[in-house]
Amino acid sequence: MEWVKLLLALGAVAVVSQAARHPKLPPYLLGRPTAHGFVRHGDRFFDNFDTPATNLVRSNVTQKVDNFDATNGATYIQRYWYNSNFTQNKNIVFLMIQGESPATDTWISNPNYQYLQWAKEFGADVFQLEHRCFGKSRPYPDTSMPGIKVCTMSQALADIHSFIGKMNDKYNFRNPKWITFGGSYPGTLSALFRQQYPQDTVGAVASSAPLDWTLDFFEYAMVVEDVLKQTSTQCWQNVNQAFTNMQQLSLTKTGIQQLNKYFSLTPAFVDGQYTQLDIDNFFANVYSYFQGVIQYTYDGRNAATLGGLNAQNLCVKMNDATTPDVITRVKNTIDWVNTLNGDPVGGLDNSYTDMIAVLANATYDDSGDIAANRGWMWLCCNELGALQTTDQGRNIFQQTVPMGYYIDMCTAMFGADVGINFIRDNNKQTLYKYGGADNYQATNVVLPNGAFDPWHVLGTYNNNTANHMTPLLIQGAAHCSDMYPTYAGEPADLAKNRAIIHDELKYFLGLSS
Repeated sequence: MEWVKLLLALGAVAVVSQAARHPKLPPYLLGRPTAHGFVRHGDRFFDNFDTPATNLVRSNVTQKVDNFDATNGATYIQRYWYNSNFTQNKNIVFLMIQGESPATDTWISNPNYQYLQWAKEFGADVFQLEHRCFGKSRPYPDTSMPGIKVCTMSQALADIHSFIGKMNDKYNFRNPKWITFGGSYPGTLSALFRQQYPQDTVGAVASSAPLDWTLDFFEYAMVVEDVLKQTSTQCWQNVNQAFTNMQQLSLTKTGIQQLNKYFSLTPAFVDGQYTQLDIDNFFANVYSYFQGVIQYTYDGRNAATLGGLNAQNLCVKMNDATTPDVITRVKNTIDWVNTLNGDPVGGLDNSYTDMIAVLANATYDDSGDIAANRGWMWLCCNELGALQTTDQGRNIFQQTVPMGYYIDMCTAMFGADVGINFIRDNNKQTLYKYGGADNYQATNVVLPNGAFDPWHVLGTYNNNTANHMTPLLIQGAAHCSDMYPTYAGEPADLAKNRAIIHDELKYFLGLSS
């Protein structure tokens, strides 16, 4: 397709112009790309912040700071977008729910995205709603405690409920048929909104939507390992050997100095000046590169993935016989990922203290994603969990990223009260409140997941044909793969499953023959 050719041709330009990740942050933080969020928002190639696309309105809606406290009259301004390019005045309304990043024009204006293709077909009005505590939607001037405590799933769901009612009044929709869309954490919101506020919509699509928000998400590493093994047994063995060797080196002073040299660590480990937490941080950083490649493998999300940032090419790097040392292959893999993502190549940043200093900064930043990373960490520390350890026992990444590493991060960022008991108890409460994956029930909802996406294990696969609750597991595909534009060579199972989503939308809208 022409847009794919254009993206590939301008890939370097697109990468340079997007907001780069902070140099003190790893490329991925609890699965979230630190430069732009789970579902890519910041492709500036598609964004024009001065002149909106034709018939695209950026506006605001006044919302309650606390939707559940009748005595608190405080309000805040929440951003939304309205695209009327496809409307046929049929009172069909699509809502793209945004999540753990600032919203931009991209997901409301690029007509190649799947839901906008369907909006055109069905003649839908289209809205996009920015999540509270992200971007310009700020209940409080910063994200310090205790104000950040209003950044919760229940508050976000109540915001959506209020928003739909206000848009119905503002745009004079009569008996409207709203359908919500969302991917990743916003997919969770789309699924839960259909469950919690069924009167507001006729259906939902919840792509790559975790519903079993477990605290210790060791299964993530298991899926990464499985994908590597399916791709190449030799690759799987080489990754295992590399992490085994690195872990052994981390146990001695001489070995630590070798790690300094292998990865050009900045700052280097200095004898007597590092702790086990610093070692854990090093391994979490290295592991995150493997996470990121597998999580988005074969997705049509950006120039990097379209240009070969995938499991197959990762294994080419890890199987490179011209580089006998497997640890050097890991460093070469890191450089390859950074090159495709437009990040600096060379030394590997290695300061836990500097990383925490960035994440502990409660100031909103107009570039967006530094504050958004803090917001995402709050969601995980406060409710979601999903702490991606390698504590599952014998595995190719070894026991290098323990639970305590993330607990310490939460406490360092949000204060002594946010310790293990707080995190564990709040996470249990979240699972109890929403029921988890096994107990999820709703009508008229499609729940697609990619089989190569590590997050798919937190999704629901309860199928209820009578209620049109339709889970899908897309073979060979990864995170939010169904949402992106089609491209030549994409996983074969995508087309079939997109067709199922399309047919369910027709049913939700009462258009089935």
